[in-house]
Amino acid sequence: MQLFWSKGYEATSLQDLLEATGLSKSSLYESFGNKQSLFEAAFTRYFDSRSKQMRTRLEQADSPLAFIRACLLSVLEDAERNTPRGCMLVNVANEFSTADPAVQQLIGLATRRFREVFEQAFAQAQSCGEIPATRAPAALALYMHCSMSGLRTQVKSGLQRKDLLSVIEMVMANLS
Repeated sequence: MQLFWSKGYEATSLQDLLEATGLSKSSLYESFGNKQSLFEAAFTRYFDSRSKQMRTRLEQADSPLAFIRACLLSVLEDAERNTPRGCMLVNVANEFSTADPAVQQLIGLATRRFREVFEQAFAQAQSCGEIPATRAPAALALYMHCSMSGLRTQVKSGLQRKDLLSVIEMVMANLS
């Protein structure tokens, strides 16, 4: 998963996969069938584990909007890497676009999973009075997903921390 996340599908060679997994070529093919199947399993693992982590963080957050702010601020962690990798979902969507129907289905599933967590957070924020009841949680979840995707892309392009923080503050201000 880490290898595909860092390098992308096309740039990841069979040799890279053999070294990363410690498997022989025959064992890799026996276990996963082919590079595409291994990639799909790795991408599924990514969004399954990330959405589960997000749900746990939402449950443990001081408030729903504190969770939202923490998600936005998490982009700064990637900015501190020597080589930011961005969001694997965004990377996969950019690399594959609509070229592969199986991957396109996984992209749609990953997107729904992340947006569901954000929608739950915004519904909870409404329930506790953090945001007005007039704001649609589904629309806010889409806005959040797009904002996160854009921020992660900008991190990869080298946007400075102070600029990222100013965008994060604007996103937070637009939620209420």
